[in-house]
Formats: sequence, C-alpha cells, structure tokens
Amino acid sequence: MKSPRTWPYFLVAFSFVLFCPFPLLSFAPFYAIVYRRLGFLHALWITAGCGCIQDLFVAGPFGLHTLIATLTTFFLFRFRIYFVDKGIGLFSYTFVISFLLTLLGRLSLFLYNAFLPLTLKGLATDFLLLPLADALYALLFFHYPLIVYRFLKRQWFRFHFLRKESRKKEEETVHDT
Repeated sequence: MKSPRTWPYFLVAFSFVLFCPFPLLSFAPFYAIVYRRLGFLHALWITAGCGCIQDLFVAGPFGLHTLIATLTTFFLFRFRIYFVDKGIGLFSYTFVISFLLTLLGRLSLFLYNAFLPLTLKGLATDFLLLPLADALYALLFFHYPLIVYRFLKRQWFRFHFLRKESRKKEEETVHDT
C-alpha cells in the first residue's frame, strides 16, 4: 500500500516555524492532515518530532512542546472521523487542535511557576482569535494551494492532450493530401 505524502505539508509548516513573524501554531494544520492520513502510531511519532522541533526554537523547558503535541494527538486523534476532507473540515479541525494546544500550553505554565493573569482580553485572544488565525492559516497555506495545484495540473493535461490532438489532425491532413 502506498503511504500518503505528508512531507510537503511539513515543509510548509516548518518554513512558518522559521520565518513567520506572527504568533501562529505553525504545526497545527500539519497535525490535522497527519491525523487524517496516517495511523495513530505514525501520527504520534510525527507530532512528537514536530514538538521537538518547536522545543529547539522556544525559550522554555525542553520537551514541553513535545509533551503537549503528543497529548493533543492522544486526545484528538479519535475525533478525526467527525471532520470532512474538505476545506471546512481542515479549518474546523485545525481550530480544535489549536484550541487544545493553547489550553495545554496555558496549563503547562503552572509546571514551572510562570503565571499569566486571566483577563477577558487575554482569554479571547488566546482561545478564540489565535485558533481562528491558525485555522485561516490552514486554509490559505495548506488547502488553497492544493486546489490551485490540481487546477493547474488539470489545465496542463487538457493543453497537452489538445496539443496532441491538433498534431494528429495536422498529420492526417498532410497524409491525406
């Protein structure tokens, strides 16, 4: 059985980890795609690896993002069947994943005695606006480029097929005369 390709999505997410100036959870859409395409153990290993990569770029306890990513996979992997394989499914699944990643990240602050005050503005930003931004990021950089790629591939096939047909017609007219 041919395994589905997930490495292009990883490269997109990893480039956002390196170069994005916004506070996005760059691997959240990648997690949603991995959950939909791979089995539980593969998804667990891949999310643990992505968590390790995030740990390398964050000034915090090493292994915390790995723990959060694997816990998120453990909790949300079974819910993948409730989300469709369309753009809205990726949007909503990324929102849920980002929400849980943020919640676990906020709860992990208690592990090393760092506390952020709970304000309405902070809660709205952390648990509504940032997951919405992550879900929009999933649509713009994971779903829509795939649609454009499929469209261009279909157009290229049509162009190539029509070009062959026009050559055949030209050869037939040359041979007929």
